[in-house]
Parts: sequence; structure tokens; C-alpha cells
Amino acid sequence: MFFLRRAVEHFVVGHFKAGVRWLRRGIVAAAIAALLLWAGGGDYRPTAMELAVSPYRYSVAGWEISRFSDKWLYQVRRALPWSPDRPRRERIPRVIEYFSLVAEIQSLERQLVTANSGENAAPPSPTNELRTSELRNDQLNERRRSLRSEVEETVESEITAVVAKEGFASRFGGVFPPVDTVFTRSPGVLVLSPRDRIFRQGDYLLRPGIVDQEREELERFILEERDLAALVVDTGGVAAYPSVVAESSNLHWTVVTVAHEWLHHWFYFQPLGQHFWDSPEMTTLNETTAVIAGEAIGDRAYTAITGEVIDRHPHQPSPHQEPDPDAFDFNREMRETRLTTEALLAEEKVAEAEAYMEARR
Repeated sequence: MFFLRRAVEHFVVGHFKAGVRWLRRGIVAAAIAALLLWAGGGDYRPTAMELAVSPYRYSVAGWEISRFSDKWLYQVRRALPWSPDRPRRERIPRVIEYFSLVAEIQSLERQLVTANSGENAAPPSPTNELRTSELRNDQLNERRRSLRSEVEETVESEITAVVAKEGFASRFGGVFPPVDTVFTRSPGVLVLSPRDRIFRQGDYLLRPGIVDQEREELERFILEERDLAALVVDTGGVAAYPSVVAESSNLHWTVVTVAHEWLHHWFYFQPLGQHFWDSPEMTTLNETTAVIAGEAIGDRAYTAITGEVIDRHPHQPSPHQEPDPDAFDFNREMRETRLTTEALLAEEKVAEAEAYMEARR
């Protein structure tokens, strides 16, 4: 009985400590979320532009309220004595399974969209094959949802281990702010610029899932009503807290993006991040730093998960080897587009510059 009592005591105390640990982490995360929301506060008076964009706006506050509670309810459930606490060697295969599931779901959904697209003269009648595919898709999505929280936490842990090893751990122990993310649909962003020069005048986060027709109508409205160039684009992630990272079948891209968004969280408590919006140059500096460091951190986390080493500097061709003149070089073409556009705008040929960019697109 003595040994049984001691075993029960150790079991309960161990889970109590785990619960306290997650509670502390939850309090820290709540404080960070409150800081991020407070930073955007103040006397709010919507402009005409904001009224036009409002039907499409993405609510960061709504995200914080809805997702933050979901995220930490999962941690509370994990701290319960009867919840399984899988060792790392069991969690890593589940990460691989999750991303394989996402790839299969995306492939299957493309097939279902094609089958239901209505391109035929008459709508396709539901066949056994179609019903089987839909059932399979439902089963895959159910499994994906059951794995998602655990996979998010595993990716967070792997990135935390990398950044702690690289000296990001605080003097009190642990990494601050904690790495925290959610895999879901990432919002879009509406970017505004004057027509007569290349300059990021402003932007608005938009809800995910806006169809092409709505994007084009919004861009055209802003052009006609405000004489501004507008472009709606998708994002891979947003540094809310927890960060939003677009669900992808690419594990490497995902861990790099999670690391990128966490760096924005970390910058927020440093002078670099606190001056993010001071100027376009500071915004560019923040983003460039997050890209470079995010790739370095994400590559190491990916290697820790899969054992595959990422080589971002592959063997270069011999200097005596002639490049293929017909090979497409994205960076070269974008540079040419930028320089030609700036030259046209310098000559105040706005219409010509816009026509040229459209042709290049």
C-alpha cells in the first residue's frame, strides 16, 4: 500500500505541475494578446475607405477571442490526468501523417470540384464513385481535425527547442513570447499605392475566401473612387497571437512560416518591431529580417522533425558554363518590370506604366 500511495502521489503531483506550467503559459499568452490588441486601440473613426472595405475586413480581435480560448482549452485537456502524454518519438509520425492527410484532402477536393463544376451540359448525377470520394473526404477531414492541435503543439515545441538553443531563451528560462500558432485559412490583404509612384500607402487585412470577382470589384472601386492603385493578395500567415498560418501540405514551408511569424512576436518586444510602422523602410527591414531568420530557424526545425537537411546554397554551375537564354528567371523578370515601370512613372506616363504592368502580369 505504501508503494501504491507513493505512485499515486507522484502521478497526481506530476500532472498538477504540468497543469500549472500550462496555466502560466496561458496567462503569458493572454497578456501578449492583450498587448497586441491594446497597441491598435485609440480613438477610432472610420474613413470613407474603411467603410468601403468594411464588408470584407478581417477581425484580429475576433480571431484573438475565438481562437485563443480554443487553443488553451486544448492545453487544459492535455493537463488532465487521463489525457495521453505521448513521447516525441510518437508525436513526430503524427506530424508527418497530418501533412500527408492535408495533401490527400487537397487533391481529393480538386477532383470533387471538377466533378461538380457543371462544365457539362447537365449537372452530373451522384455516382457511387462520387459518393465514395465525398465519404473519403469527410473521413480524412475528421482525422485531420483530430490531429491538428497536437501537430501544432509539436511544431511549436520543435521551433522552441531551436530558438532556445540559439540563445533566444530569456534569463528566467523558457522562450518569450511562447511559440504559438494555429493552422487555418489565412486572411488576405488589400494593398494600396498611389498610381504615380511605387509606394505602399496602406493596407487592410481581409477575410479569407474572397472570390476573384469580389477582389476585382473592390480594386476597381478604389481606383475609380479614390484614384489609388489597389491589389488584393493572399497571405501565408499573420502575426496575431496565436499566429495564423495557412494550412498547407508542405511541412517545410509551414515550419518556416511559423518561425517567421514568431519572430514578429519577438520583435514586438524589441526596438526593431516597435518601429515597424514608422516608415516603409522599417517595415521592409522587419520583414526581411523575419524572412532570413525564419528560414534559418525553420530549416533547423524541419531537419529535427524529418532528419532531412535543407541546403539553400546548392552547387552552382561552372562559371564557364553558358546560362540557358530561354530559361525563365523570375527575379530577373521582376527586376526588369520594376525598373521599366519606375522609368515610365518618372516620365509621368501613369497609364502607360499601368498598361505595361498588366501586360507583364
